[in-house]
Amino acid sequence: MDQAIVFCRTKLDCDNIERYLMKIGGGSKMVNEFSCVCLHSDRRPQERKDNLLAFKNGEVRFLVCTDVAARGIDITGVPFVVNVTLSDDKQNYIHRIGRVGRAARMGLAISIVATVKEKVWYHKCPSRGKSCHNTDLLENGGCTIWYDERQYLSDIEEHLGVTIPQVDNSFDVPVNEFDGKITYGERRGKSTGTGFQYHTAQLAPSRDQLMKMEKLAQSNFLRLQTTQTWFS
Repeated sequence: MDQAIVFCRTKLDCDNIERYLMKIGGGSKMVNEFSCVCLHSDRRPQERKDNLLAFKNGEVRFLVCTDVAARGIDITGVPFVVNVTLSDDKQNYIHRIGRVGRAARMGLAISIVATVKEKVWYHKCPSRGKSCHNTDLLENGGCTIWYDERQYLSDIEEHLGVTIPQVDNSFDVPVNEFDGKITYGERRGKSTGTGFQYHTAQLAPSRDQLMKMEKLAQSNFLRLQTTQTWFS
């Protein structure tokens, strides 16, 4: 995967993804397999500017960002977009996938969609999440909500009037009208790639790592909730 924009739901998710990519082989240079930069509102303005420029200039492979931070940025021809968490807003989803394959270039948008509802943080407290451990639901005065990505996917498909192709754990992407001959990021009609199977095989390790992170985050959340119950 030469370059990709990685969208996360929260700033904390962005920080965790960046930290993980750095740990497994990231850095600030393209020669590093998981080189990355982060873009969200808690980063200093100059840092955000420098990070965006580094990605646009092809100096790093991954730009990890939130929806808010990505609005208005001018990046074209990105071969891949990865939605670590599917957006609960249809327009945000459209803005996300609009970053891939622009300027007549082919691209692939990948969304990791949970098959069950997940309880996630949704801070309305004064601290906006800083040192907050209230795992009660929002309607009960807490700072969590149920996040139903399957429903959000259905809403997006209804809004777009299309069925978004899905893959199982084998990560086999069905060949479509392009006959499997696509190199993402290249202009249409100029591809000399070796097909879908080659590219999906390349993506499989990254996909597996992201799925492990999703499971770990949910497990940590549930352990926190259990600990609170035990002490209360």
